[in-house]
Amino acid sequence: MIFRISAFAFALLVSAQAVDAQTLRLSTQANPPHPWLDAAQTLKEEVESATDGRLKIEIFSGASLGRDATALDEMRLGTIDLLIGGTQEATPFFPEFQLFSISYLFPSVPVFRKAMDPEGEVVGYFEKVYEDSDNGLELLALTGGGIRNFSNNTKPVSSPADIAGMQMRVPGSKMDALMWESTGAQPISLPFTELYTALQTGVADAFESSISAYVGNKLYEVAPYHSQTQHQFMVSHITMSRASFDRLSADDQAVLQTAAEKAATVGIDKGVEYDNSLLQPLVDAGTITVTAVDKTPFIDIVRPLHDEVAAGIGATEVLEKIRAIK
Repeated sequence: MIFRISAFAFALLVSAQAVDAQTLRLSTQANPPHPWLDAAQTLKEEVESATDGRLKIEIFSGASLGRDATALDEMRLGTIDLLIGGTQEATPFFPEFQLFSISYLFPSVPVFRKAMDPEGEVVGYFEKVYEDSDNGLELLALTGGGIRNFSNNTKPVSSPADIAGMQMRVPGSKMDALMWESTGAQPISLPFTELYTALQTGVADAFESSISAYVGNKLYEVAPYHSQTQHQFMVSHITMSRASFDRLSADDQAVLQTAAEKAATVGIDKGVEYDNSLLQPLVDAGTITVTAVDKTPFIDIVRPLHDEVAAGIGATEVLEKIRAIK
């Protein structure tokens, strides 16, 4: 027996399927190559595979949906669904993230990996920070992005004395400004998307960033002196709009959470990989000068600030959790 379906019934069926299908918009400021983009691609592939394409993710890179502060605002309204970015840019929403602006907070890659463990106490602490803030955002995971270093357009830098007096771009976090003031720099707050022009026009002399961001944004063109201060493990977040998260079924929420944890691992792994590979071609081409740095004088300057900074933002508890990781 042959069953036939009317055109009207077929249209209703297609319409119902369309309602079930969703496309989530993911924003990131990164340009390739960058661990955030690798994490975003992993998130996309894992989610689309697990839902047979019913739930899709569209990635918008290079701040095409706006810089992080703008995107996070829109996420609270549900107009942007997901964001992968640095915790520094999210401090207006979560002041406790300023803890990750402390230089030389994590002593090694293994300690950093343990701190980012989705089942660990550090991630649990920030999940509660999101929950208590009640600002319409959901933390899916914390991840990496590489180790941050110092770069400038003036001269090789190997000690804090070499930095004194430099106009140094910092993100909006007050703690970043405090850290670099302690070395004698003159911090100026600028969006990362304006940094290239600021260096080009003399508004800024120096900045700090991951190697991926230094290469991906071609900042070496206007800041060819790169110093291996290795002062900060970049902590990044995978955040979702609470309105978008609540629209999903419980099963799809679980899929997204599992995928985000896999993406977080990729973000850390790719950060390590890029730190070890991206600079050498530029060195070989004579494009940049890389300077080794004795980190001890930098550590001696900033380590006494750790407890003061943590106390100032109410994050002493999580600082102690990090210190306890072995």
